[in-house]
Amino acid sequence: MKSIYLSLRKFYHLHFFRWVDKHIQAENQHQLSRHKLYILPSRRGFVFLALIAIMWLLGTNYQNNLILSLAFFLISVFIVAILQTHSNLSGIKIKLVGAEPAFAGEEAEFIFTLSSSKPVQNMELQWQNCPLQPRVVNIKKNTVASVVVPYVSLKRGWLQPGRLQVSSYFPLGLMRCWSYLNWQACALIYPAPLALEEPSSSVRDGENRGDYPIAGGEDFSGLSEYRPGDSLRHVAWKNYARERGLYIKEFSQTLSQERWLDIKHIQGDSLEQCLSGLCYWALQYQRQDKYFGLRLNQHNIDPNKGEDHKRKVLQALALYEQGA
Repeated sequence: MKSIYLSLRKFYHLHFFRWVDKHIQAENQHQLSRHKLYILPSRRGFVFLALIAIMWLLGTNYQNNLILSLAFFLISVFIVAILQTHSNLSGIKIKLVGAEPAFAGEEAEFIFTLSSSKPVQNMELQWQNCPLQPRVVNIKKNTVASVVVPYVSLKRGWLQPGRLQVSSYFPLGLMRCWSYLNWQACALIYPAPLALEEPSSSVRDGENRGDYPIAGGEDFSGLSEYRPGDSLRHVAWKNYARERGLYIKEFSQTLSQERWLDIKHIQGDSLEQCLSGLCYWALQYQRQDKYFGLRLNQHNIDPNKGEDHKRKVLQALALYEQGA
């Protein structure tokens, strides 16, 4: 019996959502009209109807006008609930503003604005295929409300969230009015950072053009004027003997300023682990304000630093071997 129920439910969902996708096209803005809204009794509503039916049967069998009057009154309440619940969502304009990128396993935020010419109470928004709690929104008359609807994806790449479910049980909870809206929306999901060992070729040898000197080494780098407190061991006595003034010898060592994140030199058990490790070190270098580049086989990003460079690197990691 259970398998028959599941088969019928799957058949219904398949054909219903196929019909929804055909009649509600993917757009950046929707207005909830009667053609996009569906309404049925909630569980509480079915219990309410069953109570009315029992009261009507009792009133009829025992010819009790008081019970019959109460039953008809409750029927009128139910009819008003139908009209009010449908009216609560009717006419609302919902616009997609944008989507913020996120790391795999974290919440990608889709930002919407909602407006209505009348007050709206207890409207819920939730992605159909996402188990997160719905966002509840109240809209004042002739105002615009902003809401963030999150989606959690465990896979990197472009995330297409699917249908947005908009629903309401207001005012009495007896009816459920809802709609499914398709959107031209996608968010970029970066690999989840994973603290792997630093790539063996992350720091290039000292022969590349990114080399720069730092003080305190063993290589002579020049002269500077003597200042009180400087060590006499570093005084250029030969220059002083030739009456050229009192100078201090400066020494430095050469370090590489360029760091390369190479997918061939990261230790991981799988491609996804390697990309997650590169993502982790890209974030570390960014926090340390270091220049770094990225090598993904045929796709290279030259060393640089800053927020724009970080986003470029993370995007390359997110879309690696994704056909984008």
